[in-house]
Amino acid sequence: MQFLRDSLTKKAIFLFTTLMTALVIVAVVLFRKGVVSVPVSVFAGTILGVLILLLLVFLLDVMSPLGRVAREVRNLLGGKNYQRVPPTTIDEIGMFTHFFNEITRDLEKISYDVRERRRMTSELDIAAQIQRDVLPKTAPESPGLDIVAKTRAAAEIGGDSFDFLKTADGKQTIMYIGDVTGHGVPSGIIMMMVNTIIRSMLSMGVSSSKDLVVSTNALLAPKISSRLFMTMVMLRWDAEHQKMFYTGAGHEHILVYRQKTEKVEAIRSGGIALGMIPNNAMIAQEKEIPLEVGYAICLYSDGLTEAKNKTGEMYTLERMVQSLQKNGYYPSAESIFDHVSKDFSAFVQEYVQIDDCTMIVIKLTGKDAGAKMKMAINDERTRTATASKIWDWGT
Repeated sequence: MQFLRDSLTKKAIFLFTTLMTALVIVAVVLFRKGVVSVPVSVFAGTILGVLILLLLVFLLDVMSPLGRVAREVRNLLGGKNYQRVPPTTIDEIGMFTHFFNEITRDLEKISYDVRERRRMTSELDIAAQIQRDVLPKTAPESPGLDIVAKTRAAAEIGGDSFDFLKTADGKQTIMYIGDVTGHGVPSGIIMMMVNTIIRSMLSMGVSSSKDLVVSTNALLAPKISSRLFMTMVMLRWDAEHQKMFYTGAGHEHILVYRQKTEKVEAIRSGGIALGMIPNNAMIAQEKEIPLEVGYAICLYSDGLTEAKNKTGEMYTLERMVQSLQKNGYYPSAESIFDHVSKDFSAFVQEYVQIDDCTMIVIKLTGKDAGAKMKMAINDERTRTATASKIWDWGT
């Protein structure tokens, strides 16, 4: 009887055929017995009884399961509690029942996913705020230096970092820029770990950039996966003697604009990224950067040099050097920063940011000049718009 279960049309045809067959059989039997007439009441009663029987079959087999599904659909649309309806047939009603059950399962999964996404978004917002709070808003006075530092994350949580800190004796300023592989939550966690370690080391009296890099690596390496690491270049500014020193940890070049020659020197930072090996003491070195008043230093993350325009062409280190060479003569770090940023924006144009971008410009103004510093971190407004015809830092 499979064909009766898989279609309402077949079921209706079968019932109609059964009714007509029964009537024909009754008529034949009556005719053979010589009954040529039947009272109207008997005939009508028979027909009515058969119709009632068919109606009961229809109600039990069609309307009852359909009514159950319709009731649960009303509950679903009305926002009330609903239940799935177990299919009892494989006809159109059974298909409709199965469809309702699958839809409600999908809705429940979507509802769960939405709740989870809201929870994760809320937690990411909190983590992003914590990270923004970790990044510096102000910096200690560094006599002789004019500094501008800005960063813009590619996601809620960024992997780029920078900071400006005083040594425990207050005589020197430590500055660094770092870039954790990738971006997102894992990168953000490592960035905050490094930031905390460096601050702890400084409070314990560590003052040279080499010792800070070595100590940070020794504490970080055992705690993270070898696939995650952080490149860094750290500067140490001796305000009393107006000297700048650096230690590299596998980061990008240090760009130095020399006012006398109006040329830019790209110094390899050297070293190896933090977290890649347990002990980098034999690799890390602290070296001096010879500077004079009017010279400028530019530190950056690879989110700038590896940014692409709409044709897929990268900005590159060469373009960064050319831009600094063209704009390094400006008297303030802010003006240099702004003009280099404009060159970058003109190149990338409708650039969709795929990596964190950070840049620091330091202008040597002389021992008698007052220290100036400007820092900015991209905010909630810019995280929702990573594509712009005119790329900016969003601050």
